Amino acid sequence: MNACIVGVDGSGPSDAALTWAVTRAVARSLPLVLVHVIEDEWGLAGSDFATEATYAGEAVLQAAHERVRAMSATVALSERILHGSPVWELAHAGDADDLLVVGTHKTGFLHGRVLGSRSVSLAASAPCSVMVVPVGQSISRKGVVAGVVWAEGLDHAVSSAAREAARLDEPLTLVHASPPRPDGVGANDTETASRQRGLLARALEIARSAAPDVTVHTRVSTRQPVDALLDASRYSSLLVLEPSRRNDPATSIVGSTTHGVLMNINSPVLIARSAAI
Repeated sequence: MNACIVGVDGSGPSDAALTWAVTRAVARSLPLVLVHVIEDEWGLAGSDFATEATYAGEAVLQAAHERVRAMSATVALSERILHGSPVWELAHAGDADDLLVVGTHKTGFLHGRVLGSRSVSLAASAPCSVMVVPVGQSISRKGVVAGVVWAEGLDHAVSSAAREAARLDEPLTLVHASPPRPDGVGANDTETASRQRGLLARALEIARSAAPDVTVHTRVSTRQPVDALLDASRYSSLLVLEPSRRNDPATSIVGSTTHGVLMNINSPVLIARSAAI
């Protein structure tokens, strides 16, 4: 991983993302980049509004800078102000091996520049891994959960989850959901069971290769994938998802599982596009 990039706007969810990002940057000796985006609409309102927005953005970055320094005096730190669409600018603020961290309200309620349903757009648009941190993380959390949905993207998601579980010294749970099909065929037919075993066996192999000492559990659910993953990760430290887009693009700009999880988020969620977390 090259750098940890965090979107800041002075809101509560932004602060939650910043706290997570600082902890991660310190743990991995990564440079931390604070990014604030000034929307295009300010420029259309006139030069006075644009100047005011710039001053306000600088104040947001200064406050974030001070918050970071209160947590760590040594982390390499830089700040950037970008102009344009918050989703587009944040999504392209880094390289493929960076980690983009944003905050969100768990209900998807829009508040600020980088929150709510915009996390779904960021998950779809960013070329790098995206970490979405919800507000209100007051409960004691333990364990890492990885969604095992498709063979595509499995390596990055599971290996990232396994390494994070090792770093936290917590167990890893691999979750695969296979609800009954509309034609009445359930999860216990021979073909489905064989596919499940093969997919979970591959995921288990990846996890043990990435973190040999981590305790790994596997879980197969007959619930819908979103429900199964949200239930499994309700009290977890992290939920890791594959960046799959194999669902109907007319329904969502990302796969329906990713969309459903992010819009009902109840734990920090990583969309893993690379193995470097």
